[in-house]
Amino acid sequence: MRIFILISILASSNLLSFKTCAEETLNVAVLVASKGQRMAYEHLAIEFEKQHPDIHINYLSQNDKHYKHSIHQWLTQTKGLDVLYWQAGLRLNQIAAQGLLEPLDELWQAQHWQKHFPKGIQAIIRQDDHIYGLPYSYYQWGFYYKKSLFSQLNITAPQTWAEFISVCEKLKSSGVTPIVVGGKGLWPIASWFDYLNLRINGLAFHQQVMKGHIPYTDVRVRNVFSKWKQLIDLGYFIPTMNNKNWQEALPYIYRDIAGMTLLGNFAEQHIAKKRSDDIAFFHFPQIDQNIPLHEETPIEIFVIPKNAPNKAAAKLFLTFVGRPDIQESLNEELGYIAPHNQAKKNPYYDPHPNIEMKENNRGLAQYYDRDTAELMAIEGVKIMSAFLNNADVELTTHNLEEVRLQAFADDHVQP
Repeated sequence: MRIFILISILASSNLLSFKTCAEETLNVAVLVASKGQRMAYEHLAIEFEKQHPDIHINYLSQNDKHYKHSIHQWLTQTKGLDVLYWQAGLRLNQIAAQGLLEPLDELWQAQHWQKHFPKGIQAIIRQDDHIYGLPYSYYQWGFYYKKSLFSQLNITAPQTWAEFISVCEKLKSSGVTPIVVGGKGLWPIASWFDYLNLRINGLAFHQQVMKGHIPYTDVRVRNVFSKWKQLIDLGYFIPTMNNKNWQEALPYIYRDIAGMTLLGNFAEQHIAKKRSDDIAFFHFPQIDQNIPLHEETPIEIFVIPKNAPNKAAAKLFLTFVGRPDIQESLNEELGYIAPHNQAKKNPYYDPHPNIEMKENNRGLAQYYDRDTAELMAIEGVKIMSAFLNNADVELTTHNLEEVRLQAFADDHVQP
């Protein structure tokens, strides 16, 4: 069994003691959120080593919180790691702009990847006319619900906002609270702001908000919170869920206490197996028919640091991961979707035909904490969490604006 090394162990251990007798060791850092994900990366390494027996994959794994704290150290130390997991969006752009990543333009051209990955994805991992990552997974956000409950109440998955409100009313009148949000971790709450902003104001506006270019007190942002407030005031959310994380909120769906929850496809890894056949997914409904259905689609990538000591082997690894068959098998285990157009998609997750990824060149959002400044993300989700319990639009937008002015102070933001 391959050894996944936690950084807390590395701090007091000699990395060389974990090396095998292989001629070359490729040190790869991955963010692991579950046992299933750990095994997916393990199987990826086994398959790679079968084809490259002179290269041994040595994983360094951390959870989300620790990984995001460690990556700056890895990127700036004299001798770095060879391959890093990272996330598309502003977080990628920031480290690329600092010259900390190896451009992958030649590798993309040699592998003809520009023909095999959606243009929307390519645009997100491009910075100053250079491509800095290989996308290997993505997932979409949307609503999870219990099919048998919807069938019992004669409810069909909504496609428009009017239909969504009707669904909420039917659930509420039947004694089922329409929506549950596990707010303990805070960040899942931001999906509501993201999607309402995308559906009301569109992607271009949303991106400007994320970059700090538009005040949160702007009337268009206030309209987003006003729409959200309507749902809260109508009693569509289960209140005071700040003591439950998103995993703990799922049983509310199983037991018909709540009708829906807004989550990413990663939820499938945690949906109880005995319930999985009865849990389905629909996309966030359309609010304005004049605004395209831009999706919240976080993209997982591998990058090669500028300080990587084994860049040739690192590019071999990325070439391997860029194959459609490898992306297909990896994502089947991860519970995500393969971005390579020739890879088969999991029908459970695959987007609705009218917004299928391979045809969607209209642009994608990454997620609130991936698309905005770190301080804005940290404090913003706290303020949005408070909004769920006290839907004060004026106070919320004022507090968010105060954070924006701090988070983007160096960017000369508009007051």
